Formats: sequence, structure tokens, C-alpha cells
Amino acid sequence: MTYKWEKNIKTSIRMKIFFRDNFIKYIYNPFQVLRRKYQFTEKDLFKHVLIQTNYKCTRKCPFCHFGHKNPPKNIEMNKDLFYDIINQLADLNYKGRLGLFEMNEPLTDPRFTEFLVFARKKLPSAWIFISSNGDLLNHRKAIELFNIGLNFIFLSSYDNKAYNKNLKMLEMLSAINRKKINHINRTYQTKWTSRGGNIEQFKTETVYKPCDLVYRVLYIKPSGKVLSCYNDFFDQNEMGDLNYLSVKDVWFGTQFKQLRQELIKGNRNYSKLCNQCDYIGFSNLPNIPLTWKIKNIIR
Repeated sequence: MTYKWEKNIKTSIRMKIFFRDNFIKYIYNPFQVLRRKYQFTEKDLFKHVLIQTNYKCTRKCPFCHFGHKNPPKNIEMNKDLFYDIINQLADLNYKGRLGLFEMNEPLTDPRFTEFLVFARKKLPSAWIFISSNGDLLNHRKAIELFNIGLNFIFLSSYDNKAYNKNLKMLEMLSAINRKKINHINRTYQTKWTSRGGNIEQFKTETVYKPCDLVYRVLYIKPSGKVLSCYNDFFDQNEMGDLNYLSVKDVWFGTQFKQLRQELIKGNRNYSKLCNQCDYIGFSNLPNIPLTWKIKNIIR
């Protein structure tokens, strides 16, 4: 059964994605390639931060590290390190996207609510979101998270049981809160990305084109290591360790600078990880929604 409100939300999302993707593909990406080739981006800060606070998930999906032949062991980020990272972002007046997750189910971390409250307090203008499979989510939890500062949830249903559960949860939410959740039915999905070539069964040929991720995304693992890419399962491209270095020093450091210089030329042979990567090169990671920017101006 498909609800009318669900159809309206899906239509709205499809239209937004269509215009966003075409703008990125035909205007934004070509412009950024030129800027980066002529080194006008050396002082640009990241637009998208991912802080993974633990290495736990409720599932073992075949397209993910947890379904890999070498699944990860759980590591929890030190609480003081998390606070320090958020404080550094506040000092940088960060106003971009902040994801409190990556290769994990964020709600498996019992400290998640505490971390969210702190992040919202220190970064009032950041757009904070998570991606979840919904196993640990219900309508009460969703309302709680939205009330304390979460902006958005990308919710994926991987089987029929989860799909029906998540639909019932959405039906119990108000129209305003439903718009803060993008529910994706993945029960029939068979094609997945190879996560930078790490998932062999979905791998295609290496793409020798410039890569956008090293210019836009700051990915921090539970250990405090900063990696060049969120597809780096085995810490092959370590850019620095935030237990010893500042966020700013790592982002503008030698490791990132050298990798960017090679990847803007399309030289994927520069590292072992990039040499196996079939990622097309440019993400469709948009900036924070215009409505959120307007709210911040009013605020």
C-alpha cells in the first residue's frame, strides 16, 4: 500500500534530485575542475564532514564493509576526541553538512543523543543528518532526534519486514517530520556500488578521472584517523590522525595536498585504493538546503 503523502514526498524529492544533479553535472563540476586545475582551491574548506563514532551495525549487507569477507571489529571513538573535533569545527565557523555516521548504524552508539546535543549546540548553522536502516528507529525516537537538533534522516529499507515497519513509523509522524525523512525502498535493489572497488562482486573498471571527494569531504574514523575517502575500508589513504593533529592541519596538510594534485589529473595509480576505484569521480553531495540557509540568515 502506498500512501498519498508518500507519493507527494517522492515526487518532490525526484524533482529536486533531477534539477540538482543536472546543475552539478553541467555547471558545478566543470567549473570546479577548472578551479582545481589552476589551484584556486587551496584555501577551500570541506563542505561535508562525516564523523563515525563506532564500528557497529545491525546488519551484514553484501555491499558494505560488514558484509565483506574481512568485516571490521568494533571501535568506539573517544568521547573527548569527539568533543574536541566539534569544538575545532566551531572555531572554523563550520556551516556545512555534518553526518554523524559512515560505515556503521549510528543508533548503535548509546552516546549518539549526547553527541547530537553537543554538536547542535556548538554548530548551530550546520545541517546535521544520519543514514539509518531503521532497525533501531521508531517514531518516538525520530521525534526526539528532530527536537534536539537533527535535520534529516536518510532511511533505507533492505527487506520487506523493515519496509513495512518503516512505513508504519512514517505514518505515525506529523507531515512536518515526515518531510525530514527520505525513505528509500531497497528491497528490490540488486545493483550496488563497489565502495571504491572493495566489494569485488559489484566492481567495474577503474575510472581514470578527477575525484571530487578529496576536495569536499572530511571523513573521520572512530580511531580519530582522517582518511581521504569514505570507501577506504582498510585505512590505505590515511591523511592524518586527529589524536595528534588539528582538523585544519590535516585538511591543508601535505598528504591531502599531494593526493589532490594527482587526482585532479585523473591519476588513480597514485595510491592502492584509488587504483582499484570505479567511482565516477564527482559526487552529487549538495550543499545544505536553501531553506536551512534562509533560516540561519533570519536567526
